[in-house]
Amino acid sequence: MSVLRSEGWIVRPSFAPHGPTSPVTLLMDETGLTQLAGDPVVAWQTPWSEVTSVRLVRSRAGVSIIAIVGGVLYQWRRVGPMGRTQLEEVRAVLVAHGARELPRGRRNTALIVAALVTLASFGGYFGGLLNHPGTSSVVTSLESLNLNARDVAGTWSSSSLASSSLLATLLPVPGQVQSVNPATTSTAPPQASPFALAGVNFQRCLSVASVDDRIFGLAGTSPRYEVSSPVFYSSDLGGVQVESTAQYYDSTPSVALDVAEMSRPSFGRCFAQAVGDELIGANTGVTPQLSKGQNLATPTFVKGWSRGGEVMVSLPSLQVVNAHLVVIEEAASHYEVTLFALVADLTRARATLISLANELLARVTSTSAVSA
Repeated sequence: MSVLRSEGWIVRPSFAPHGPTSPVTLLMDETGLTQLAGDPVVAWQTPWSEVTSVRLVRSRAGVSIIAIVGGVLYQWRRVGPMGRTQLEEVRAVLVAHGARELPRGRRNTALIVAALVTLASFGGYFGGLLNHPGTSSVVTSLESLNLNARDVAGTWSSSSLASSSLLATLLPVPGQVQSVNPATTSTAPPQASPFALAGVNFQRCLSVASVDDRIFGLAGTSPRYEVSSPVFYSSDLGGVQVESTAQYYDSTPSVALDVAEMSRPSFGRCFAQAVGDELIGANTGVTPQLSKGQNLATPTFVKGWSRGGEVMVSLPSLQVVNAHLVVIEEAASHYEVTLFALVADLTRARATLISLANELLARVTSTSAVSA
């Protein structure tokens, strides 16, 4: 085949530390993918054998290509509109080399489901989901609780794309405030859904009935607002990805009841296992019922409530093998904040994760004092 040339892309992250991310031109032929980035142009050539987990995503925002190269997840986003003919040419080349196409309808549905599942997992079943303009002081305070670039200065990169990390399959689209009316009549998700199966495993592990369970079960209340941070990632510490989500509840007694359940001795490992079940189930269609999670000690340097857990997860089809999924939950007053992480070497990454957890706890306790 002749070389297919496509201009007008942006890549995240850069292929080299502090390297160019735009403008990007992609060249594709039978041997591989070549990226021409920056001005003056820097070229990277990669054979197709080293480009894995390729996805072509079409959404209202435009066209994106997602792939793993050298163990790093990259995303190329089209800056402007893409003609139908060129889109079909790009699609044909990518599909010929193992790509999966996510059409517009399927992708939007997946994002909606991901947001609903997460809202349910932190406060029982749900209803009445809608976007909120995010103008209130409560929402402003909530947004300030999450991880930001100052927390991970140095060699870290970030992405606000819902497709940029496995963690994003569990959380609302980064930066988009979700609003729920807690008074809305709620309905249970399908019994065979990853969320429902994860809940069964969680309740069995924690020895709590569904009717009394405030996390996955019928006893919980939904947050009024929820917003997630971007995904931050680094090749340091053996490879690490982190993301946080913050929630605001109308009632402080509701948060106190959540904390009472989450203070049970086995909560950390049980919750990490359930989140791992949901993560794997959402990406493979098979929920594994993980059982080898562990509580994770989270020493805190500020006064506040915190619990953590971790479990090993593997998704070979997405180049994730024996990674540690870490979940640290924190709460005070009207707020609940959760730190999620995927790390290759927990021993090396532990101190960094504890530091990030302490930063989040300091914010949630400070914000709670102001709102009290």
